[in-house]
Amino acid sequence: MDLMMRWKTSRYVHVLDVPEATDRKVAFNSLTLQAFDIEPAEARLLERFKQPDGLPEAPGDEARDLVASRLIVAADDDAPGQAAARLNAVRQAEFRRGAGRYRTLRLSLTERCNMACGYCFQQKLYPDQQPRMSMELLESTVEWFVDQAEGQEVSVQYFGGEPLMEWNLIVRSHELLAEAETAGKISGFHQSITTNGTLMKPSRAKWLVERDFGVTFSFDGPPEINDQQRTFKNGRGTYEKAAEGLRNWVAAGGESGILMTASSFNVGKLKEIVRWFVEESGLEPQIIGLNSPQPISTGWETGGEELARTVFDIWQYVEARGITFHGPGAYMPGNLQLEKPHSDNCVSGRPSQSGGDAWPVYVSADGRRSLCLVHHRDARVEVTPEQPMKQAGLNWHKSHATIKDCDSCIASQLCGGPCTLERILWNDRLNPDRCGFMQEMARLVLVHD
Repeated sequence: MDLMMRWKTSRYVHVLDVPEATDRKVAFNSLTLQAFDIEPAEARLLERFKQPDGLPEAPGDEARDLVASRLIVAADDDAPGQAAARLNAVRQAEFRRGAGRYRTLRLSLTERCNMACGYCFQQKLYPDQQPRMSMELLESTVEWFVDQAEGQEVSVQYFGGEPLMEWNLIVRSHELLAEAETAGKISGFHQSITTNGTLMKPSRAKWLVERDFGVTFSFDGPPEINDQQRTFKNGRGTYEKAAEGLRNWVAAGGESGILMTASSFNVGKLKEIVRWFVEESGLEPQIIGLNSPQPISTGWETGGEELARTVFDIWQYVEARGITFHGPGAYMPGNLQLEKPHSDNCVSGRPSQSGGDAWPVYVSADGRRSLCLVHHRDARVEVTPEQPMKQAGLNWHKSHATIKDCDSCIASQLCGGPCTLERILWNDRLNPDRCGFMQEMARLVLVHD
């Protein structure tokens, strides 16, 4: 090693304590996405070489592994901006790889609902009218989606309001997709529905199972919690009717899947709620999902670090019982295994399953097209009829580079930075709730096997 060179602990190194272990720590390089078990003596070396300008001494033999792992580096090689540059390079490579098609369609069939949940953001967006998608609009939307997909596999999510209120539209959309696959216009398709469950009749469940739909049922918790917020329009609780719908679905051969939304109303009770569903509800969930918090102008109503610890505890609990978990941050182990940055910015993971060249699009019941799956009826996210959809997608997904302040964050390559919607809502400021969530989730994933 060159004695004239200055050496330092990389600005991208984060040393983490392992719970209930005094003889080991984890050193994580947030630039390379590599994690290493290290001894206490090595941790002390990393602390000693943690100098802004480095030390004018070569690391000794005891630090050979730290140098080989790029945890200790030449000071001249530790310029800021490398993590942001790597993330942007990955993102640009994904865009260059494909043709930029929309391959995930969230189709809002109606803004009507047979329930009146107190927190429903859809109802707040449509206080005066609750449009229903016409058959003509459904057909033209699906035909456009199929045509621009050009032989690719696609995904359609039926949304609302309550999508099962428009059963004939679901049937017709399936027919159009099946016809398109037969004609070779698309190579395959997957369909999913998020429902409140109260309209899931046995005949409908059988039809959906036979056509390989994915169906998730929304609950807030056991009856005494669920029925405080999730009520019919007459104020009566919905739990029993929704549970009946889920049982109809399972009896037809479907997987029992429960979806919850983290909110200020339930965040402190989520772990107990999940335990109740698994151990006491009798619904025997095989999948448990947790929606990412809705971004609002002030951040997240749930907070960040506390939510990360809650989500991680739930994740460990359900996976230990053979139950699949879907929730914010659950994609992180995959990115760490592949040592690949998470480049699409989505809190819950990739909104489309096929890479940065394939985008999601939201179409509302009255035909508005939004470039964001969680936000619409806002001129900042809508595509006007005269705008070319491909160019609109390019502008939306490529318009913002990574924020420089993210560069040395432990989660810089696992978070992807704020998405375009978040940057619009937060005026290009970082939101401490989102940052706190991502940083804490990264730490928890890294120190647990």
